[in-house]
Amino acid sequence: MKTTHVAVSTAVGLALGAMCIAASAATYHETVAGHNGPVVVDVTVDNGKVTAVKVVENKETQGIGSLAVEQIPAAVVKAGNAKVDTVTGATVSSKAILLAVQNALDKAAGKAPAKAQFKPGTYKAAAYGNNGYLNVEVTVSADRITDIKVPGHNETRFMGAMAIDQLTKQVIDHQTLNVDAIAGATVTSGAFKKAVGDAVAQSGVNLAALQAPVPVQGEKFAGTKEEKYDLVIVGSGGAGLSAAVTATENGKYRVVVLEKMPVIGGNTLRCASAFNAADPDRQKALPMTETLKDAVVKAISEKPVSEDHAKLIADVKAKYEAYLKSGSKSLFDCPEWHALQTYNGGDKVGLIPLIRTYSENVLPTLQWMETLGTPVLDRVSQGAGALWQRTHQVNAPAGTGLVGPLYEAAVKQGAKIITGMKAEELIVRDGKVVGVRATDTLGNDYRFIGGHGVILATGGYSQNKELRQKSSPVLTPDMVSTNQPGATGDGIIMAEKIGADTTGMNYVQVYPLATPGTGTLQGRARKMSGLDDVIDVNKNGERFVKEDARRDEFVAAIKKQPDGMCYDINDSSIVQKFNSFAEEVEVLVKIGRIYKGETLADLAGQLGMPAANLEKTVAEYNKMVEDKNDPKFGRKLFDRKIEKGPFYATPRAPSIHHTMGGLLINPKAQVVDTKGNVIPGLYAAGEVAGGIHGSNRLGGNATADVITFGRIAAKSALGL
Repeated sequence: MKTTHVAVSTAVGLALGAMCIAASAATYHETVAGHNGPVVVDVTVDNGKVTAVKVVENKETQGIGSLAVEQIPAAVVKAGNAKVDTVTGATVSSKAILLAVQNALDKAAGKAPAKAQFKPGTYKAAAYGNNGYLNVEVTVSADRITDIKVPGHNETRFMGAMAIDQLTKQVIDHQTLNVDAIAGATVTSGAFKKAVGDAVAQSGVNLAALQAPVPVQGEKFAGTKEEKYDLVIVGSGGAGLSAAVTATENGKYRVVVLEKMPVIGGNTLRCASAFNAADPDRQKALPMTETLKDAVVKAISEKPVSEDHAKLIADVKAKYEAYLKSGSKSLFDCPEWHALQTYNGGDKVGLIPLIRTYSENVLPTLQWMETLGTPVLDRVSQGAGALWQRTHQVNAPAGTGLVGPLYEAAVKQGAKIITGMKAEELIVRDGKVVGVRATDTLGNDYRFIGGHGVILATGGYSQNKELRQKSSPVLTPDMVSTNQPGATGDGIIMAEKIGADTTGMNYVQVYPLATPGTGTLQGRARKMSGLDDVIDVNKNGERFVKEDARRDEFVAAIKKQPDGMCYDINDSSIVQKFNSFAEEVEVLVKIGRIYKGETLADLAGQLGMPAANLEKTVAEYNKMVEDKNDPKFGRKLFDRKIEKGPFYATPRAPSIHHTMGGLLINPKAQVVDTKGNVIPGLYAAGEVAGGIHGSNRLGGNATADVITFGRIAAKSALGL
């Protein structure tokens, strides 16, 4: 009995001991501000030591902030506390997780929740955003943030600038740093949040007191709300906005534009504002060289592959013969030549009726945009992959010179624009598309009915990895894109469900000269989008391709170079204070995104390439400019020499850029079904539609396409 009693006592004692040990361990569910939004972390603390950390929810950037999510938890558990190093390149994400850990440790130690207590004053901090530094000034009283200013920033209007305004309001209204990044403006959002956090930290406040979540905005309702209009437009990029402006010009029609993102503008807002159009007035200053004449003769001497092709060749030939007869020395161009180059550049798989409609209407479209306020430089150049000197440059940051005038005109004329509203499916009645079903950010259900139908202007599918891989298996899921995150093929998917046909879905274009790593278009040391005064070299300081090549040829050549990248090389003669994305060039040099050398040898040294190679390459190019001849690669485009120091080098690498395929439309922008019949009430414009660019879009053709066909779609829908 005694033995049994001892055994029982021991067992009870062990159980009680186990219960005490278990009771000392507790898991805390912490929500803190990350780079892109709230980071939710489960932290287990046992006897004052961290034994487990799990990040259960986050929106941190893949390949950057995600590194902190992967590495910090294990480091914390090994240390048992929050005193571990941050992950290089992911400082904000690292600090967020470590703050969550420290909050849990404080709670486990019985410390009272932190209260916001500041040393009153105005505190300053800076962080690099999308186009430059955000210099933030935060004013605090003893117990709250009272004001936030970001003077003189260069963030893009409608995108980064809007994010700053929205986040400022949220931080002040809710007294928290734990705010979501604005989708479509995540870089600016992250920079703003970091700068504000750094500024308030100077006031001595415990950042744990500024982690409350932002309350859900808006109201959830039951059932479905229905709104009626004359025309429903889905998407607020160049195509959607140009359709909205066209539809409301006479004040007769009620129009609604639905945009699923919190920002308007789509890819048009992110573009370099290169706009192709045959423009006799602006092109008259450009010379017609023998090399360029040979290019025309070659194209009009080809054996046609179809009746449409034969007719197009004949039309170009007639225009070219008239040009030669006139004795003009200026550059030859016309809508027919633009159309033929677009068709040939797309490997003759585009649809000539669509291409001709496009090329015949782009100059009137550009002139229409100018009447709305779009500032266009007089100088015409040749954009990357454009094949001819017909690329116009809008003199405004990124795509703001296009989106701004369109947005202002649409609003002034009465178009209703709703952001955060995702179109889910097309509504069909008696065989006609009459509207769309859509949901807002809370999941509320809407029906938007359009008496004259629906225009899909939802963009391409470059950010839909499943769809793009299915369409073009040669791509890899890890490839970055120049495009905005909302380019997920929604319009194509919705239309296919009601029988719409598609064309060219296997053609996805990769842009050759994007920013390595991020895939963005920004970061270059020049204002113009053309390559007239630029050469591209590899890490050995040698040219490897004709810079005026088609984009697919350019990309293939870059991929063969060391590390799959190259450098734009130009001199200071084409450098202005700000580039075409409103980035300050000297700031880009300071932060290492652009290299600058007083001499070519100095520049080569910074790039780690043989100085003799770069000097020889530039000397060869300058001789080519004199001779108007490239004996090595056959470049046809020459303007100024590269000879005026300082010299600049911009790292460049390929990035997924444009999906040529999409819904099959006719020249009236009407969507066609799989049986070849027009789908009544359904129109499409912009990158959601296929058939214009074939297998390879010419650089500078996209902006012109989306705005031109946006106008055509509206006119067709309303019978204008």
